[in-house]
Order: sequence, then C-alpha cells, then structure tokens
Amino acid sequence: MDRNQLEQEAMRQLNLGSQDGALRAYSAILKLDPRDRRIRQKVGELMLKLGRPIDAEKQFREVAEGLMKEGAHRAAVAVLKQLLALRPDDPAIQMDLAECYVASGYANDARPHFDMAMRLWIGAGRPLEAAKAARRVAELSPGEPPLRLKVAELLEAGGDALGAAAAYQEVAEEYRRRGRPDEVGRIAEMALRLKPDDLPLLLDAAGARVEAGEYKRALAHLQLAFGQAPRDPQTLDLLSRAFEGVGQADKALKVLGELARVAAERGQPALEAEALRRSLRLAPGEADLLARLRVAEEKITRMERRLTQLALAEPTTEAELRAQVRAEVYLRYGFADRADGALTEALAEAPDALGLLAAKAEVEATRDAAAALVTMERILLRAGTEADAVRERIALVRLAAGLEPASSQSAPASAAASPLAAPAPAAPDASGPEAKGDRLAAAGDLVGAVMAYREALATNPLDDTVLGKIAALRSAPRAAAAVAPPEPSEEDAFADFGPLEDGTFAEVLPDALDEVSPLGDVDEARSLVAVGMWTDALAMLEELEGLEAAVLRSQAVRGLGEVSRALDLLREASNDAAETDPAYPEALFELSALYTATGKHRAAVRLLEELRDLDPGYRVGEVEAHMRGLQKLLK
Repeated sequence: MDRNQLEQEAMRQLNLGSQDGALRAYSAILKLDPRDRRIRQKVGELMLKLGRPIDAEKQFREVAEGLMKEGAHRAAVAVLKQLLALRPDDPAIQMDLAECYVASGYANDARPHFDMAMRLWIGAGRPLEAAKAARRVAELSPGEPPLRLKVAELLEAGGDALGAAAAYQEVAEEYRRRGRPDEVGRIAEMALRLKPDDLPLLLDAAGARVEAGEYKRALAHLQLAFGQAPRDPQTLDLLSRAFEGVGQADKALKVLGELARVAAERGQPALEAEALRRSLRLAPGEADLLARLRVAEEKITRMERRLTQLALAEPTTEAELRAQVRAEVYLRYGFADRADGALTEALAEAPDALGLLAAKAEVEATRDAAAALVTMERILLRAGTEADAVRERIALVRLAAGLEPASSQSAPASAAASPLAAPAPAAPDASGPEAKGDRLAAAGDLVGAVMAYREALATNPLDDTVLGKIAALRSAPRAAAAVAPPEPSEEDAFADFGPLEDGTFAEVLPDALDEVSPLGDVDEARSLVAVGMWTDALAMLEELEGLEAAVLRSQAVRGLGEVSRALDLLREASNDAAETDPAYPEALFELSALYTATGKHRAAVRLLEELRDLDPGYRVGEVEAHMRGLQKLLK
C-alpha cells in the first residue's frame, strides 16, 4: 500500500476498535517517512493506550525535539505535556516545557516548571544543572534578589567558584542599589568564602559589621583589607570607626590622622575636613587639628566659590535676571548646552553684562576650560575690587584642567596627578606677595599680611602653606608672627600599624581577632552542608555556639533523616536567641520547613508570617512559594 492507503487503513482499524491494527498501519507510514511528526505523535498515543509507556515516551521525545529545533514552540508545548505526564520527575522535560512557554510568550506558565526542574536537580545532587534553572527563574523575576542569591548558592555547591562569586557580587550590587547595606554586607561575607582576599568584598562586609555595631567582627575583615590597601580612604575610615567602637580612641586618632593626610594628598578637602572633625571629637581643642581643619575648610570654600556669587554678577536688568535663572535651571538638570545657548542669546543683546559673562564662564567651566578662561579674562579687566577673587577662580580652573598657571603669575606648574592637588610647596620669592605677607606679619600688621597672602593665593588657591599662615593669623590675632602648621615628623605616626607580618595589627585590641576566629569554621561547615556532607559538618559544628551554627546543625541533622530531632534542636536555639540576631530570619525559615515536614502546617504558616514582618526582603520567592503550598495543604 502507498501512504494514503496506509492512513486509510489506520482509520479503518480505529473505527473497528483495533488499536493494534491502527498502530501497524501508522508504523508502516513512519517507515516510508520517518520525519512525519504528526504520524509519530499518533504512534506514541496508540502505544500509550496499549500500555507501552516506554515506547510512547521515545516517540514523544522525538516529536518534541523536532518541533523545538524548527521553532514551533507552541506545538511542542502539547507534546511536552504528554511527555511530562509520563515522566513528571524528569527535570530536562520540565526545562524544555518552561523554555517553550517562554518562547511562546507565556512566561508566567514557565516559572513553575523552571522551579520544579531546579528542585528535581537539587534532589538528584546536580547543583550546577539546578543553577541553570534557578537563573532562568531569576531572569523571569528581576526584582527578587533572593532568587539570584539561590543561583550563587547552587553554583558554589557545584564547585563553580568564579561563577558563584560573580553571582554573589551581582546580588550585593542589587541590594546596594536598593539602599540595603545590611544585605550588602551579608552577601559580601558569603562571597568572601570564595574570594577571601577581594578588597571590595572585605570593605562591604566590614562596613555592614560597623553599621551593626559588631566592631570586633569588622576588624577581622579590616585586617585583610588593611594589608592590601593601607592608604585606601575607605579602609582607613572603617578602621577608625571600628577602633572607636571598641574603645581604642588612641588608635582611632592615628588612623584618622592618616586618613586626613591621604585626603590632603589626593586633593579631597571635604574628606580631609571630615577626618579632622572626627579627630577633634576624640581630642577636643587640639590646636594642631583646629589649624589643619581651618586650612581644609578654606580649601573647600575656595573650590566651591563661583563667579556668579560675586557682587559683579548681580543682574542689572530683568532680561539679565531671566537669562541667568534660565541658565541655572538648565545647568542644574544637566543641560549645559542649553544653558550656554540661553546665555549666548542674552549676551547678543547685552555683550558687556558682567552677570551674563560670569554665568557663561561657569557654564563653560563644566565643558570647555579654555573657553571659560577666555571669558574670565574679559571679566577680570572690569572686576575692580573683586579682581583678586576672579584671579583665584581663574587659577582654580587652570588647576582643575591641568593647565599651567598664567605666565604673568610665573608660578611653577603642579606635578600632581590630581586636577585639584596643589603644587609642591617652594620657598617664597623674596619679592613676592607671600614674602611680603611674612614681613608684615612679623611687623604686627596682621590685616596687611592677610591681604598679601590672599594675593599669593591668586597663583594657587589651594597652597597649603599660605592657607596655613592665614589660618594661624586668624586663630592668634595677637601673635607677633604667622607660622604655618607644623609638618608631620619624620617618624610616621601611623608606623605602629605597619605591615601585617610585623604582628602589629593584633596589638590594636588583645584577643579581638581570637574572638571571631570561629567565623571561618562556620563558613566551612556551611559549605559541607551545601554538598550533603552532614556528618563532617556536625563534627565541625560541635564546639561552635550561636544561632547561625544551630541552624547549620539542624540542617545537617535533617539531612541525616532525623527531622524531629532537627526541629527540637533549632526550636530550642531560636527560643534563646534575640530577634536582632543576623541568623534569626534563616532560623525562622528553616523552622517553618521542619514544621511542614512533620505535618504541623499551621505552625509553619505562623513562622512564615513572622518572618515576613521581621524581614520582608528575606528570600521572597521561596517564602511566597512555601506559603502558597501550605495554604493548599490547609484547604
């Protein structure tokens, strides 16, 4: 028979009620055309009716694979559903069905199958495969960081250290974007298990510990961070806060002094001033700190001063006022080109308006320093009594743009890399304004000395030496001479924090690091639990205390099949713990799972509700899935 005759024969056999006869006819068609998926699907359906599920599964798989290769995902869904009815425990089928749903535009239908695939692979001990499914779930719910955290945990359990570390860092960045520093620190500590020397992770973890008031645990991370970056501002800032938190004010002062020096070298006067203010809280009235703070604040004032703040920039007509306001609004919202256009248009009507020129110069300073300097030179010619302030602004714009000082001022160019760093101090020219200021100060003419020093600042508005002399004159108006703040001694005040191999860090706080040494054991035990090494994990946890260790101990006991004992252990530990304990949310989640496993569904629901109230952001996807499942069990 030809194909048409065979298909007619199959239909005739079905009408006669002979499924075997129909199967023989359809099988003969497949021999003529093995790629006919419609006939192959009918063959699979007949095999299933005849009690041959294994043969039917083979036929359905071939049909589904062919449809997916051709991109016929909607048609593949129907076949995969038939296949899933035969093999509901096959994670690969769950994944294929989920992917077909996504490709067909039914993402909501896909998620339960991705989730089931993940759980089946976890049960089969294949965490890397489970991670693929978890990642797809996370991609379908980008607003749920706990799902991405699950990906990282599975990658770690599967031995993909680099992938897991990258996934942990993605989660930490998401929490940082959401303003959750506590979660950033928690995730950073998880990632540190894989990258223990990563400086950003160490600082994230230390910052969270400092914010939580856990200063000793912060020191454990800062020891490593300090060894890698002893002059990093963030490291120094956290280190000073940790020392202050544990009562080591003298050490905190030394670190703050180093932080202020680093900030000054890098041209960051705001950070320098903050470090000095904190130092003064620890050492009130310290003359040297006060003098240095005044210098830093003077730097900030000069850096923030704009030509538009001068009296010469006051508008003289309503049209000028409107143009200035319009330009200011444009600039505030980042439209510098529109601000420049508005001012250029207004200057066409009033080309000599100093207020408009000042506004245009400041707009140009954000885009084109050379153009700004040309406009400022025009203003300088008519600045009158405010000429010195204009010169200071010109000098600062030059420094910010990395340009040499104007030739008329004949000052050495800064060799510093930072655009706001001041040039290295040099001996004042005997005939220059700084030397003149020194002579006037020595003669007791303090007002004249300040005026001379301000003239010197026209060359370099951030000259530490001149700023220090002005600060000294202001703090001691009756002094016979102005003396610059003392330079740091040859012996670095921070030397006793030297290289870690000297052992000096541990001297900061005796026993501080010893008290947190079990942290490594807890992390190691967690990794053993993650891969199912229950007995080894219990041995490691035997001597450890705290709720975090109790949670891991309970998980290990449950893994050995002793669910009731695991429940008793964790229930007792959580009763003794405070709700502020960082491990408390995890304990509630685990207790809920244990109550569910022992059939106490209402108790499990109460714990999940308590967890929602305590920490709404904790493992949102899993908590919601668990809650939905419990509600079905309670119906």
